[in-house]
Amino acid sequence: MTCLDTDFIIDLLRRLPDAERKLENLTSDGDRLTTTPLNASELYKGAYKSAKPAEEAKKVRRLLDTLDVLEFSAAAGETFGKLSNELTRNGKEIGDFDLLIASIALTHGEPLLTRTSKHFSQIPGLVLETY
Repeated sequence: MTCLDTDFIIDLLRRLPDAERKLENLTSDGDRLTTTPLNASELYKGAYKSAKPAEEAKKVRRLLDTLDVLEFSAAAGETFGKLSNELTRNGKEIGDFDLLIASIALTHGEPLLTRTSKHFSQIPGLVLETY
């Protein structure tokens, strides 16, 4: 199981070779692919901001239909609260959306596949994959 971050999904929608190769590797290993409701929200925000919102939203919808969307549960909310305060105490604050995405992946025990690991690498216990 691998949780896909927004940047990876965008790269897939843009058909970037590195992302397509990574997807091929994951699916050839039989990996179940997931994402979070927050990633879906970011994708739709971008789609509706584009020059062709209906067309882009349709692409997003099609791709999301192939993924399992992980639940944002009370347990993920607790993980978020704990991590947020821990990072603040250590002077390592990151954006709430990224922290919520990480909290959901952690709660479900899934690694997070992202191109930009800068913020996510500060989160204790989160397994990151890059491409």
